[in-house]
Amino acid sequence: MAIDIEKSNLNINQIVANKQERGIIEGDCIVPDVKPDILEIVSSSGIINIYKKEISEGKVRIDGCISTFIIYVGSENDTRSTRSINHTLDFSQIISIDNVTSDMNSAIEMNLDSIECRIINERKVNIKANVNFDIKVFNSTNVEFVNNVNIKDIQKLEDTVQVNSVLGIGNTKTSIKEVIGIDSSDNLAEILKVSTSINNIDTKTSYNKTLTKADVGVKILYLTEDGRYNIINKTFPIVGFIDMKDVNEENICTTNAEIKNMVLKPNGVQEHSMSLDMELEISVIAYEKREVNVIEDLYSPSVNLNFEKKSITTVQNKNIYRGTFNFNQRERLNIGEEKVYDIDTKVNTENISIVTDGISIDGNVEFLVTHSINQMTGISRKVISVPFNYRLPASNVSQNANVRITTNIHNENFNIMPGSEAELKLDIEFVADSSNFVDIKVIGDVTENESSRANNYNMVIYFTKPDDTLWKIAKRFNSTTRTIVETNNLGSEELKAGTKLFISRYVPE
Repeated sequence: MAIDIEKSNLNINQIVANKQERGIIEGDCIVPDVKPDILEIVSSSGIINIYKKEISEGKVRIDGCISTFIIYVGSENDTRSTRSINHTLDFSQIISIDNVTSDMNSAIEMNLDSIECRIINERKVNIKANVNFDIKVFNSTNVEFVNNVNIKDIQKLEDTVQVNSVLGIGNTKTSIKEVIGIDSSDNLAEILKVSTSINNIDTKTSYNKTLTKADVGVKILYLTEDGRYNIINKTFPIVGFIDMKDVNEENICTTNAEIKNMVLKPNGVQEHSMSLDMELEISVIAYEKREVNVIEDLYSPSVNLNFEKKSITTVQNKNIYRGTFNFNQRERLNIGEEKVYDIDTKVNTENISIVTDGISIDGNVEFLVTHSINQMTGISRKVISVPFNYRLPASNVSQNANVRITTNIHNENFNIMPGSEAELKLDIEFVADSSNFVDIKVIGDVTENESSRANNYNMVIYFTKPDDTLWKIAKRFNSTTRTIVETNNLGSEELKAGTKLFISRYVPE
């Protein structure tokens, strides 16, 4: 028999998978004929370009390349010199994840941990890139559930749950096409190393639209024809618009920007410049705060009911926290009177913990110092690691929150003092994306069982067990919590193990 029920709908982004995995992308590089033989590797670095991300049955595929920059000491006609190789390391990475299908959405990030180079012979180098994958897969679905059953004596165990349902997911592409000028006295011989950063990501929402702004930093170390090394830093703003139905300024957005492709090439010697062509993708997930009333369990003392229980995993307590750590440290470089050409910085977070009204972040700042050797006849690098602890204010963060930390580096100021001591100053902005995964229990459908429900007793005496609740007892004996409370003159619904209860036969009003 059909039961008269009422239903509600909830559009959720159910968490299907949250997987972190390490991988190795490897390949061999042949030294171009115009370059000298390799004697020694000085340094290696890389930039990830992601062409395509695709979800299929049981797996996620990521296609792209790593643009690698290898600085080495070369030998030509018995002369040692510093040179570089730019090699493209293509990859197609497949990661197996159970239960994912092609109609699902994803948030995929790929970070380069390190690059290792091994000289096979004077004309060949093996390159091994160690990368980290952070993959979240969502199933955007409209869940229908029962929120009322029209039976006179229906008993419902209800709850009100705060959730962050996904309002929309969108992405857009943007590009940078620029000519980067260098000093007019520099005749460019070759580009030694390129590093990029995407900072100051900020997303504003208005009705049906998101606007994302960010700064793309490009740092280039190059060699001149007269054997000098020089650095150029450039920052380029990018903007991306995404149409997103029903989004407004009250919604919380998580944003990611990544490089899809980058080409940097020298122009003619007389032009004293390089041409940069970069394509980027901006992805935004907008979350809406919802208060959902759900029925977790139900029964009727007079009608035998069948019902379907569901469990939905979604997100709650979504918050974005920001804070800036002012780093100021003096360190000895121990390089004598050699010249410092450049200092790269990398922030590593090693331990994240929730403390009172905040998030404690432990890690280290790596300073990669590029300097001369043998009084400017060569180049080398050394790494200085300085530990730090920072407490990010986060007044509403929950103790069991999942926290993802990203960093932006601002206001770098490096002062090299006599005796090769360096004063290292920078502002590190920490952005914490905090949320909890919550399982919501709902009722999918309700029908009447044809078998009758009858109480064959007038009174039952029951002694409570440690895990008993009034709801469990009332449901078991086809009574109601109200009837049990009134019959036993209970002051509250809290029970102690061994309590003697009189449970009378339920009589409909």
